[in-house]
Amino acid sequence: MNRLQRHPAMLVCLLLLGGCQLLEIHKTAPVSANPNILSTVTQLEAKGRYGQAIELLERAIAVDGKAESYITALRKIRLQQSLVEQELADQLLISKTSALRNQIPILEQLARANPEESDYEDQLKETQKQLLELSKTLSECGWRHFKRNNALAKDCLTISLSLHPTEQDERLMQHLLTEQHQDREKTESEQRTQREMAWKQRNQTRLAEARRLNESGQLTEARRVLKVILKEDIKNENAKALLTDVESRLKSYLENLLTAGDRLYREGEIEGARATWRAALTLDPQDERAREKIERAQRVLDNLENLRHGDNQKQ
Repeated sequence: MNRLQRHPAMLVCLLLLGGCQLLEIHKTAPVSANPNILSTVTQLEAKGRYGQAIELLERAIAVDGKAESYITALRKIRLQQSLVEQELADQLLISKTSALRNQIPILEQLARANPEESDYEDQLKETQKQLLELSKTLSECGWRHFKRNNALAKDCLTISLSLHPTEQDERLMQHLLTEQHQDREKTESEQRTQREMAWKQRNQTRLAEARRLNESGQLTEARRVLKVILKEDIKNENAKALLTDVESRLKSYLENLLTAGDRLYREGEIEGARATWRAALTLDPQDERAREKIERAQRVLDNLENLRHGDNQKQ
């Protein structure tokens, strides 16, 4: 018999220890959270339905309390719920204070119009007292939100300062205004940078298209695209250089077409000459030479037509 068989108590003890270790391993093993639950929670949070999200997570934790994802999500949502509730409560405070403040001039008029009626005077004093107390609460609102909600902090401080100005609140308001101005400048700078990147990318695409058109001989279209680029980016050297090349080629083609039209005209091919000069005018609509030649050819053709018409009538 081996040693364990001779000592059964030792065998039992070892088995118990092994079982405890297995239980401990199972106990400390990480638990994976159900992704469907977390996805539903995210959707509820996005809709502002914090209560339902919290209830869902609490039920999930009750079933599977070792899933850290549930616990982390619950902590995050409770914090978000608390922040939202506080912001809503402070917005309600602003609304309440504004309503009370609007009552002051009305109560003052009533008190002046009815000096023998003490109720108006008492109501005026009570309202002023409430506003003074609310001004302190609004000051606290401004200091509570200034790090995460500039707009709400400013709203609170604006009313608080109008009721009971303090040096600390005025300094905080100045800080918030400066911060707002810096944020606006930063946003405008980012938007400007995005616009510049967008039109640079757009012009790069246009430049590539102009090169393709130039290579395929579509010179008038290439010129049109290049002029659009230079209208937006007058300092675009690549577009300038390509436009110079395109216009040089167009000028050469224009001169060739004018010469070809002249030759056809001398040979009596008036319609062919006119068509050739029209092609030249298409290349450069501002070229007066082509325009004059076309008008001359048209006069010749009109005269020929009149002669033919006269001959037909005689016959």
